[in-house]
Amino acid sequence: MELKKLIEEINVQTELLNDLLKLLERETAEMGDINITAMNLSNQSKEELIDKIAEHSPHIQRVILQLAAREGLPMTASLGMLAEHFAKRGNRELLKKQQQIQRTAERVQQVAGLNREIAERFAASVTSSLNLITRLINQSNVYGASGGYQQRPASAVMVNREA
Repeated sequence: MELKKLIEEINVQTELLNDLLKLLERETAEMGDINITAMNLSNQSKEELIDKIAEHSPHIQRVILQLAAREGLPMTASLGMLAEHFAKRGNRELLKKQQQIQRTAERVQQVAGLNREIAERFAASVTSSLNLITRLINQSNVYGASGGYQQRPASAVMVNREA
């Protein structure tokens, strides 16, 4: 009974991770297109999905603890330990599900890492462009006494009303 419950919980978690993977892959394309509006919507969807995954995780952990206790395994038993335990007894279904969720989680980590790298490079590029624009704006061309244009840095001064 508990084994079936664990497999059901793993199926739900795997489906949530697959949804997150699809969303991350869509986000990769949106970042490539620099579609800020779509990226914002993806971020909101991602947060909601991550919350669902976080809400579901305690259910899996509870079932793992119950199953580990029933099987005489330590309370610190992981899903992998349980899967190996049942595989040794001839039931490989949990091992297959554990490997499936592990592959999906690894793929989510890879795509999330890629997206993070793309976002960091994009932010660095934007920062560099803004710094260049700021330097250009802060230089003013002033017509000098010698009859030519002189470049002088311009500066802004904030004056306190009470001063």
